[in-house]
Amino acid sequence: MSGYQSEKSGSTFAGFSLLSAEELEIIRSVEGVDKDIPLSPLIFAQARPVINGKEKKAVIVGYKLNKLGGPSTRDIRDPLAPFYPIIGRIFQSSQYDDYRPADIPPPEVIVDERLGLEIGQSVELSGKPLKVVGKTKGRLFVFDTPLLFMDIRTAQNTFLKNVIYINTMLVKAKEGYSEAQLANDIKSRLAVDAHTGDQIVKIIMANFVDEPMKGVRALRALLWLAAGLIVAMITYVTTTEKTREIGVLKAIGASDKYVISMILKQVILTTITGVILGILLSVLFARYFPIVVLIGIRESVLVAFVTMAICCYGGYVAAKRGTVVDPMIAFRGR
Repeated sequence: MSGYQSEKSGSTFAGFSLLSAEELEIIRSVEGVDKDIPLSPLIFAQARPVINGKEKKAVIVGYKLNKLGGPSTRDIRDPLAPFYPIIGRIFQSSQYDDYRPADIPPPEVIVDERLGLEIGQSVELSGKPLKVVGKTKGRLFVFDTPLLFMDIRTAQNTFLKNVIYINTMLVKAKEGYSEAQLANDIKSRLAVDAHTGDQIVKIIMANFVDEPMKGVRALRALLWLAAGLIVAMITYVTTTEKTREIGVLKAIGASDKYVISMILKQVILTTITGVILGILLSVLFARYFPIVVLIGIRESVLVAFVTMAICCYGGYVAAKRGTVVDPMIAFRGR
């Protein structure tokens, strides 16, 4: 599967621009396009719909029913369909494949259940109400942004003020034809960006996941570091408060090495218990957070080792200080 976006100005979505309908025939004529799969124009754009008087983030997907891009009538009854299950019904579609200003279907939309809307309620988009006729489950863009599926003419009428433009095109490479080669063929015929399905996923991940997650990772590292320093300070303070016990151990013949190893064992055991408990709690309660934060195993292990190193350092410094205590302090009670 491949997607194509024009380089013209006026984009409403990061990385996507307007593609006029006159260029569709040129794309259809490209050799590698599968002529058995209908060319699928899309409106794919970020939006701020108003739901129950409050703005929420969402992504509009305007497409032609029973073409690529969104749910079809098959998704209501076929468990093997890609968008199954659809609760309710599919929106009423426009009558014609080509653009006709008067060919505007009833303003209906299929929403994800995460928006909290029931069938029959309305969502306001660009000041126009759309009736909810169906619901999907788990259809989110980049983890937490619900998708709003509607007829492409409905999207053009509400979001683009009934203009002819679309901003994305989906086509399928014919059997035995390379997607990468097809993308290059498209770019050689038109001034458009053309990408394979895998390339589009990488672009989306880079723009909407990797870049925002850099700040989250930095904040998380600072939080782990602060937590480690707090634990190290607590370890240091509690160890220095055990001066009398350390003095007693030294008085009965315990070596400095033994005292340090004993304290470090307590620190390591406490740190490991805290790290494991923290990771388990973060995994269990991550679904209840207002935003999605990826918890990678590699990063969790790395941060756990850093935390243990900080805590052990704090415990070692305190233990080292404790070993210089005169054993007589223990017997004098000071």
